[in-house]
Amino acid sequence: MKSYLGLIPISAKVRRRQNRMTLSCIIFAVFLVTGIFSIGDMLVRAETDNVRKHGGNWHINLENISEEEAASIAGRPDVAAASWFDMVNMDKDRDYTIDGIQTVLCGVEEPFRTDIMTYFPQDASLKEGEAILTPNARALLGVSEGDTVTLKSPAGNYRFLITGFRSGDSHYATDSGVGETTALLVKGEQVGMFLHVNSFREILSANGDRGNPAYYVQFSAKARIKRTLAGIKEQFPEAKINEHMILLAAAGASENRTAKNIYAPIILLSLFVLLAGVLMISGSLSSAIAQRTQFFGMMRCIGMSKKQVILFVELEALNWCKTAVPAGIILGTAATWILVFLLQYFVGGEFTGMTAIRLSPVGIISGAVVGILTVLLAARAPAKKAAKVSPAAAVSGIGDDGKQKKHRANTKVLKIETALGASHALSSKRSLFLIAGSFALSIILFLCFCVLTELFDIMLPIKSYSADIDISVMDGGERIAPDLTEEIRGMNGVKRVFGRQYAAAVPAQFSAEVDRDAADIISYDDIQLDWIPKDGDMRKGGDLQTVYGDQGCVLCIWDKDVPLNVGDTVSLSGSTVKITGMMTSNPFSNNGRTDGDVILICSRETFIRLTKEVNYDIVCVQMAPGATDEDAEAIHDLVRGRYEYSDRREEADQSTRFVFELFVYGFLSIIALITVLNIVNSISMSVSARIRQYGVMRAVGMDGRQLTGMIAAETAVYAITGCIAGCGAGLPLSRLLYDKLVTAHFPYFTWTVPVIPVLIILLFVFAAALAAVWAPSKRIREMAVTETISEL
Repeated sequence: MKSYLGLIPISAKVRRRQNRMTLSCIIFAVFLVTGIFSIGDMLVRAETDNVRKHGGNWHINLENISEEEAASIAGRPDVAAASWFDMVNMDKDRDYTIDGIQTVLCGVEEPFRTDIMTYFPQDASLKEGEAILTPNARALLGVSEGDTVTLKSPAGNYRFLITGFRSGDSHYATDSGVGETTALLVKGEQVGMFLHVNSFREILSANGDRGNPAYYVQFSAKARIKRTLAGIKEQFPEAKINEHMILLAAAGASENRTAKNIYAPIILLSLFVLLAGVLMISGSLSSAIAQRTQFFGMMRCIGMSKKQVILFVELEALNWCKTAVPAGIILGTAATWILVFLLQYFVGGEFTGMTAIRLSPVGIISGAVVGILTVLLAARAPAKKAAKVSPAAAVSGIGDDGKQKKHRANTKVLKIETALGASHALSSKRSLFLIAGSFALSIILFLCFCVLTELFDIMLPIKSYSADIDISVMDGGERIAPDLTEEIRGMNGVKRVFGRQYAAAVPAQFSAEVDRDAADIISYDDIQLDWIPKDGDMRKGGDLQTVYGDQGCVLCIWDKDVPLNVGDTVSLSGSTVKITGMMTSNPFSNNGRTDGDVILICSRETFIRLTKEVNYDIVCVQMAPGATDEDAEAIHDLVRGRYEYSDRREEADQSTRFVFELFVYGFLSIIALITVLNIVNSISMSVSARIRQYGVMRAVGMDGRQLTGMIAAETAVYAITGCIAGCGAGLPLSRLLYDKLVTAHFPYFTWTVPVIPVLIILLFVFAAALAAVWAPSKRIREMAVTETISEL
């Protein structure tokens, strides 16, 4: 051995058992950070890839710009692709037809087909005189690739060669007109035609028509998007710029309020995850080095300087990283791959295209940085403390630093073992901060992630009334007779059928002061009324039973701009009804608001009495689990041409919700595991650091029960301090996240103290603390007194 540093590998072998817990903490901390950041990175990649595929690979589109301005944008070095897009006759308000069928016209440039959107066939072209049609044109027009079609317009006829058909994938557009707007969401007796923008403009010019052109822009991979976007806004102040929020948010460049509200919580939660790893490693290292203060004092006796002691401790810590950091990264990466595999083969949907065996630089770098830097930083303070131990104190066996403590344990009020345990916990502010801080952080993380569970329940609700198929009235068409619902109810694959009636802007007078003179009335079948309390859609204080039948009672949808409440009355069509319940939000709008409109929910019987209308406006069908596409198509055939048919079975797919639940609840489980490991490890290391003191106490007469009580008291101080700090910081942060993520977008949801989550995490912390006391106290009781006194 040429230097003191040669003792590092020897010490690692000799103290393999003692170092096991420290290594485990480093491995788990690195695993935690690597796994979470890798999974997050993979999910972000999957979502952005899915958005690019189904919604287009563009970042912004601009309206109100000229050809010259568009050319200057396309010529920028940080722009990868750009194209004009324009569309007319989606509302069938123009006279553009092919074989008598209303036709939507769309003008684009070549980059729109090749680089921005993915729903065009690769072998098709879109030159002047050529067209790509929507897939329903095959059946409606009886045409195929290579055929020609004649577009009729008021100004004349135009012939086009069909070079292909837009993809029929329902992710782009469904038969009911849902999907990506630019894909031409035609439905019924209507087809769409994509043309080169020059041909499109020629037709519009000849017919004296005009559209609403937008210029789509895709930035290059190396572009500094935030700076580029700011430059474009400054250069073209009159332009209306629409953002692709998800792609810009993924690049950290979105100015959208929703995206900005999400940035801060994500950064905050990421910092908490990193801090959890830091505290876990710091507490473990501090306790591990504190056990060996006497060893470092002995090294001082044989000539090691203070600088050499500090260097020794830091290099020894790095030696642990040599094994622990790669192991943590490998475990975190493996966990990510397993999760991706499960998403691919058991969830499917938008996760089918994810690459399972793929490294995440973000996760690997985060794990390595947390492991190495935290170990180095955590070793500094214990190293300096070890360097201060005098050789005389080490030889004589005096405590850590040989200094007399200013405050002794108070045994006048507490039992001696309880007082000593509390004194041990409070004697080192650093240890108290690290151990109690790790407990507090676990509580904070738990409370913050509980907000995400509520957010997902709001954004991805599982409602009893969710339909697989909607049948609704066509514009100007006849209402749906009740006989049809009975006929559908008897068809194969049908589980349940229910309907709603709707009367808009019915003149009304209110007992309260309302700035509206009309109300919308919607009827619910009895089964829909049954679902209201089950789905949590009714505010407290209402009486739902009074709404059934024709009892003259209704529900009102709550909104902050509607000053009605339970007990108010409404006069409608010469009859007066009483509000006996308030709905929590508007189930017929995306944001749950009524925007000040009064919307009343009543029974079918009450609706018929008020409006004299017995037919339905919409009929909803829920299919049985084993229903086939043929069963759904049979329903479609029954109503084809008479009513609008919307197949929503894919929208009812809960795979996305399952993934979010898996991520959030999985993370909550990891937080719980962190809490257990932190408590068990911290108490074990704290006891090991004072093993010699416990031996002395046993030598002077302290029995095993008292030793256990002393360790329990020390643990209780850490747990109580951590719980107070965790709840004190966690509840305000929980409210902040709730306001940013939930209330800002769904104002009818307000934060309340999460009593159940608080009780769960507190009970978990104290249960883990009790479990943590058992192992070290058992170990001390089983050791001989001489062994504990001589333990280094």
